[in-house]
Amino acid sequence: MKITVNSADFIRAIDHKKAVTKAGVKLGVGAILLEIGARADELVPFDTGALSRSQTTKVTTTKETVTGVIGYGGPAAPYALVQHEDSTLSHPPKAKGGSPVTPGQGRGMKYLEYPTKQIRPRVNKIINHAIKSVGG
Repeated sequence: MKITVNSADFIRAIDHKKAVTKAGVKLGVGAILLEIGARADELVPFDTGALSRSQTTKVTTTKETVTGVIGYGGPAAPYALVQHEDSTLSHPPKAKGGSPVTPGQGRGMKYLEYPTKQIRPRVNKIINHAIKSVGG
């Protein structure tokens, strides 16, 4: 799962120093990845634990963007992808209605997509809070 934020949008919106704002955006993207990762850890299929332990996150910056990437699998990424996408695989029962998996209701597919959709409405708020915390 990949999240890309154009830091220039935030710089224009709050009219502050570019370096401070970009540091805040980077901090905010990191916080978003941490929350997605914590929720995904509750949902990722668990047999031997290898997939669960393979979560990785990375935040990179360019002149205009901050990109956060979270994933599972490492060398077993093809297996992680199958577990994420294949609705025919057998996992513990899912909650009825709405999402494919609800925290506390079992594990299964869409273990990254579902937490990402949950956090999406709060992304700007999280990033703005992070910008303010670094002095923006």
